[in-house]
Amino acid sequence: MGRLSDLRTHVNYELEMIPDPKTRTSAVAHLYGVSLAATMLAKKRRLDPELASMAAMLHDLWAYENGSYEDHAHQGAALAREILEGLGLTSPEE
Repeated sequence: MGRLSDLRTHVNYELEMIPDPKTRTSAVAHLYGVSLAATMLAKKRRLDPELASMAAMLHDLWAYENGSYEDHAHQGAALAREILEGLGLTSPEE
């Protein structure tokens, strides 16, 4: 399994914890859709598509888990760092 697949397994688990089915469905559609768009943009710009896809998978996870977009950029960045470091999926440079 690659690191994107490992991250998606983790994100899927986190999304399953969202109690409201409509919110859960919206989160899945949004995070996977943005992940695909980020992959395409990265390829077009000759950047790392896997890393772009991983960042996109995490970009709104905090907001969906907490039901709030208030300060979600900072909160989400901290959560993303925690997940990526905890799973050992990225280097410090990434």
